Amino acid sequence: MKTEDAIDLYENAPCGYLTMQSDGNIIKINSTLLNWLNFERSEIVNKKAFRDFLSMGDKIYLETHFMSLLQMQGDVTEISLELIGKGTIRIPTLINAKQIQQDFNKQPVYLISVLGITHRKMYEEELLIAQKKAEETTHRLKEMNKVLERFAYTASHDLQAPLNAISGMVHILEKKNVIQAGSEEELIFSKIASNAELMKMMIRDLLEYSKIDEKSSGFEAVSLNEACNLALEILDGEVQKNEAIINIPDLPEVMGVKIQFVRLFQNLFSNAIKYRSEKNPVITLSWEKKDDFHTIYVQDNGMGFEQVDESKIFGFMERLHSHDSIAGTGIGLSACKRIVEKHGGRIGVKSNPNKGSTFYFTISVIDESKHH
Repeated sequence: MKTEDAIDLYENAPCGYLTMQSDGNIIKINSTLLNWLNFERSEIVNKKAFRDFLSMGDKIYLETHFMSLLQMQGDVTEISLELIGKGTIRIPTLINAKQIQQDFNKQPVYLISVLGITHRKMYEEELLIAQKKAEETTHRLKEMNKVLERFAYTASHDLQAPLNAISGMVHILEKKNVIQAGSEEELIFSKIASNAELMKMMIRDLLEYSKIDEKSSGFEAVSLNEACNLALEILDGEVQKNEAIINIPDLPEVMGVKIQFVRLFQNLFSNAIKYRSEKNPVITLSWEKKDDFHTIYVQDNGMGFEQVDESKIFGFMERLHSHDSIAGTGIGLSACKRIVEKHGGRIGVKSNPNKGSTFYFTISVIDESKHH
């Protein structure tokens, strides 16, 4: 490299360079750093020390740490200092320094490279602001969710009383034969009764859905067999009425909230019975372990559905059938999805029309080292 090329590279490098003596006196500085600081060379060389461009705190750091490390180690890397230029100029930088020993009888000099990180600092500050806003938004959303859940729970409780009154009055009118068979009034009262039942069903499901996030005593070891048995006790009347057969093998223990697993199996079993085919419902559970997850399968011989509707059936209040054809609210499977995700798993289904469905969900294997 030619001498003039080397000089040009030094003077116009994308970073600043200076050379100082052990007392801090600057004996050489490149044009890049001069431009950043807005000084003339004649104002700095042999007239100013490196410390003159530092704040009080950074001056103390320079004397107590920076120079000591530099003299002991011979170099220091990526030290964050803010250089002060003319007027209001403030330049956040990363400093690298190296000690150069000249002739034996002479004092060493120190070569310093200065990397400007103004844009990086601005980016970091923007990231911090964005992170703070995101945290505030998340906090607000959590508070809003709590308010909405409390509202759903309270409103559901409050709505039950008038609905029970409506159902009771319709039942009294039916018993007293006030409504003539085949009349227009009978059709109207039939609609009132069915809509009241639908509302009661929806309120019940909303109450169950709102309880998923209720505070519990924390995760504990849960027997999935016990959760299945408790779910079947709740559904006993439904199981008997439909002559359903439920095959349950020995299932693993998992960590979680027991009542939520009971709700999970209750909804899956009830769904399989509700969407039965002409045959008596047969529900068969199985499971497998892969890596750190158990996968639980709940297979039925029901009516099934098109696989393209998989995402829809897990949507909140989404249904594939009208209430007139099959009663339901579209909340049960949405609750299943929420429960599984609260336990760190995922849920899905494989199905074909007239060939039944197989719902499956994953759940973490118990970490025995932590459990014991």
